[in-house]
Amino acid sequence: MEGGFGGEPWSEAHGGYTFCAVAALQLMNQLEAVDIPALRGWLVRRQMSYEGGFQGRSNKLVDGCYSFWQGGALAILSSLYNKSKIPTTTDPWLHMHDDDNNDTTNNTSPFLLFQEEFLQRYILLCAQDINGGLRDKPSKTRDFYHSCYNLSGLSVSQHCGKLRYGHSTESSVAATHPVYNIRRDRVDAMLRESL
Repeated sequence: MEGGFGGEPWSEAHGGYTFCAVAALQLMNQLEAVDIPALRGWLVRRQMSYEGGFQGRSNKLVDGCYSFWQGGALAILSSLYNKSKIPTTTDPWLHMHDDDNNDTTNNTSPFLLFQEEFLQRYILLCAQDINGGLRDKPSKTRDFYHSCYNLSGLSVSQHCGKLRYGHSTESSVAATHPVYNIRRDRVDAMLRESL
């Protein structure tokens, strides 16, 4: 009903379950079988305009891990709108970002369905712990889970679109694939081996 996916029928939509459903549907080439406008609407409403980060459910606070769960799902969904702009390949994300060309004025560059600069700001300014690692939000402590998914969300926001917050290479992370959440060069090698 909300547009996202829950853990069981008629349960509240949740970012983690929604990402898993979207990624699984994409792997089966069935993503277009769902109500895309409702899914898109639910996902884009999870990015909070003040903080810039994502909440996992309606009426909840921003949590850094949803940088990937919601951001990754939106990157996958964005591929439906970017199909005409992506070179034909076995995988549409392998060429979405050319690291040697940071021209953000190019009209053929892919776009994301969320404000990637706002998400990067949240991760870099709010989710980082002064002693290293990343966290849910400023009042929380760092942990491996939130470090992983904040960094994964940072990668999606930097490499699936064209915008990097501050345009600095210091805060850049490697490009990961939004479906598999592993480095794109590894996905490319894996797909070449399986063909």
